[in-house]
Amino acid sequence: MHGLMSYRRFGRTRSLHSDRAEWTLGRYVASELWLELGLYVATERSTCSVAA
Repeated sequence: MHGLMSYRRFGRTRSLHSDRAEWTLGRYVASELWLELGLYVATERSTCSVAA
């Protein structure tokens, strides 16, 4: 019962704020992952070309 009450209380405000926050966070995380992947691929390629 307590969980339902807190859900009702925060449900409406949470949906507006958290959707925007999660979307922004998702974009940030995705861009960070792409940067990490790009750096990893770049270092792997340079390492392979140096080794060859």
